[in-house]
Amino acid sequence: MNNQRNKYFILLMLVASILYSCKKPWDSHDQITDPSLTVNLLQQINSNPNLTIFSQYLAKSGYDKVLASSKQFTVWAPSDAAMKNVDPSILADSAKLSQFVGNHISHQLYTTNVPQPTMRILMLNGKSETFTRTTIENATLQQSDMYASNGIYHVIDRAITVKLNIWDYVTNTGAANGNGLTTAGLLEQAYLVSQNYVVIDTPHSHQVGVDPTTGKPILGPPIAYINKNIYKDGTNMDPSDETKQFTFFVLADPNFTTHTNIESKYFATSKADSTSKLTSFNILKDLVVQGVYSTKNEPGTIPMPDTIISAFGVKVPINKADIKFTYNASNGRVYVMDNVNFRLQDKIPTIKIEGESDPITGTPGAWFARTDKIGNIYYRIKNDPNGVQFKDIFIESNSSGSITASFYAGYPIPVMNTVSYKVYIRAINDTKTLFSQQVNFGAPNAASLPYTQVLLNNYNEVYLGTYTPAKYGYNSVFLVGANSTTSGQNSLTMDYLKLIPILP
Repeated sequence: MNNQRNKYFILLMLVASILYSCKKPWDSHDQITDPSLTVNLLQQINSNPNLTIFSQYLAKSGYDKVLASSKQFTVWAPSDAAMKNVDPSILADSAKLSQFVGNHISHQLYTTNVPQPTMRILMLNGKSETFTRTTIENATLQQSDMYASNGIYHVIDRAITVKLNIWDYVTNTGAANGNGLTTAGLLEQAYLVSQNYVVIDTPHSHQVGVDPTTGKPILGPPIAYINKNIYKDGTNMDPSDETKQFTFFVLADPNFTTHTNIESKYFATSKADSTSKLTSFNILKDLVVQGVYSTKNEPGTIPMPDTIISAFGVKVPINKADIKFTYNASNGRVYVMDNVNFRLQDKIPTIKIEGESDPITGTPGAWFARTDKIGNIYYRIKNDPNGVQFKDIFIESNSSGSITASFYAGYPIPVMNTVSYKVYIRAINDTKTLFSQQVNFGAPNAASLPYTQVLLNNYNEVYLGTYTPAKYGYNSVFLVGANSTTSGQNSLTMDYLKLIPILP
């Protein structure tokens, strides 16, 4: 019994000891022992003898009131020595000064243990800067992680330059506030600017009524507008977006002209102006990529390879010797290039159309209108003689009913260049009956290529002839059966159709 009591007593003392040890720090967790936490960021910076100049411009720019507020901030404060190297014209201009000071302050708290190993910080002026454990942009942290009641500040050895974003630089939009692209790549610049347009911003415009016919809002003054750009739309990238990073390549004028002269015949439309703009887009669409590519091992960048794959799957060859000069933008990097030696076969690729890719089927009198011949259409999964699996389409008259003469399967082709294509087909006839079929472009009865007999159990590609589109853009292709109603002789089949451009 005594042993049992001793065990309970020891256990009770142990619990009491744990509770006491936990209670002491908890009781004092909300007690401020660091004097720096009793004053705000503005007071901290004003009292630092190494930040007297930056402190003066905080007041001149009005950011002193921001740092005296109850919100939380991080400040990267340039030392007095760093501030003496700032361009006086920036400090004398109120707009530039506001941008400059705001480029050193962010919302939220960023200590040096946050970057892993780098991170992008959005500053109060809308620019983003790269922060590491020891640097921000090209400035080194001299003192770090100094607390105040409403945030943290770091002292840096040089001021953070306010840079243009990529779009403002290459279009020269920001030339008044920085060095826009003015000495090279002016043809590319002119094209990019020419693609600007505006649309009505309906949600932010004043609505005065509703159209009784369409149900759409009727707008009256003031009407809001949104600035848009066809190049940005087509590439699905916005090099003015400060929250993302890009690498943008600019072609110097002589080789931009050379590429235009070479490629324009492959992007021909009915008008010279639209052909020119279309050619320019297709030259330049692959020259903007996500991420920052660097020829040096800089924090947060990607080593520059000899080939970059664009968002469109095109190989972009990069010869570092062709780099004329570089601009470090606020959201990435611009390389002005003497040349980018694209291969035509990468820009104008082979087109492959799979037979099983859900075609529109019909008869000559029902162009691109689905028929009810579902029971006559087979999407097959088979193996060739080598055991390699393939999928194809096979259409025939059967117990579900007969298919008509010249029955077709039609496929859209989103883009074709104005180049001659060699047309090949792989069509597997594993029946006991020979039949013929035809490939036509644009319409089922276009007679683009002659009828070809589909040999029994031939698993090889068969050359059908050449086809040249009249203009660049959308097209369609039709696999057309024989002009016969005889069962077996008007069947259709296709594994795939391959269109290989004939290029120099």
